[in-house]
Amino acid sequence: MSEGSRANIYYVYRVLENYSDSEHFLSQKDICDLISKGFHVEVEKKTIGRTIEVLINLDFDIQKKPRRGFALVGRRFDESEIKFLVDAVFSSKAIPGKMAQKLASRLSESLSVHERKNYSYLLKSGDVNRTENKQVFYNIEIINEAIRRGKWIAYQYMTYDKTGKEIPRFEGYIYHASPCYLISNNGNYYLLAFRRGKNKVLTWRVDYMREISIMEDRERLDPKTLEEFSAYKDITEYMNDHIYLFGGEVVDAVLKLKGEYAISYVKDWFGSSAKLFLDGDTICAKVRCDENALFYWAMQYGNHITLISPEKVVNRILEAAQDMMNKYQTN
Repeated sequence: MSEGSRANIYYVYRVLENYSDSEHFLSQKDICDLISKGFHVEVEKKTIGRTIEVLINLDFDIQKKPRRGFALVGRRFDESEIKFLVDAVFSSKAIPGKMAQKLASRLSESLSVHERKNYSYLLKSGDVNRTENKQVFYNIEIINEAIRRGKWIAYQYMTYDKTGKEIPRFEGYIYHASPCYLISNNGNYYLLAFRRGKNKVLTWRVDYMREISIMEDRERLDPKTLEEFSAYKDITEYMNDHIYLFGGEVVDAVLKLKGEYAISYVKDWFGSSAKLFLDGDTICAKVRCDENALFYWAMQYGNHITLISPEKVVNRILEAAQDMMNKYQTN
């Protein structure tokens, strides 16, 4: 196949990909004009037909309709898949706004220009609260490399001063940790990593990490040998018990639900592991969760659920509620 023929295949495919779909067909003249406009190359009409036959023989899903022309109807992703992926990009607070827009634009390139218009509203979420750390993907890459190579990492961790300015924690203190797992949770990326000084696994927001590097002289610990993960078959089981990725003792809890609508809150967070039962006419649920996450979850949904047990978490909620009441009454 000549160089020109290979180029024509590319030109025709790109035009069909960008300007045709199941609702929009292109004639041979349309394709010639769009190639001329987009690539500044003149292609004869008879070449278009031959090139499309080559693409069809290569299993590209191209339809031909009399008097309408040609359209690329089979794509790498369909419209619903692109919408899901773009929604996922913009719902992630770990991805900076401009990067989210760039990723969404690249994803939508697999749709035709006509289909992209249906999702243009998704490209305007730059106002969503999200990280300003443009190096978040770089951090993830370094952490993944450290895990793959079996090494520790070093990094600074950011916090805020009284004015809200981001500053390194403890005046630029360098943390050393053995990375265990990278997790995407609630729109953010988290690293579970073991710190020798604390002698336990801690949770770190990846977008708060700076100056991250691999420590060549320290061998990574196998997460399966650590106490935090020893009781779990895999990281999925761990996440089911640690819905907010807090540390703490995992406890069994009983909840009373205000009504049927509250079942969705329980299912959203605890999934099929939540066991529903009736106490008279009252809907109740048994769940398993680390006590710190359980405390914050019960506070978050306090208008819709009542925590019955364990007693120590119930007492913690009572103390927090009383403290809040005192503050508001004082104000």
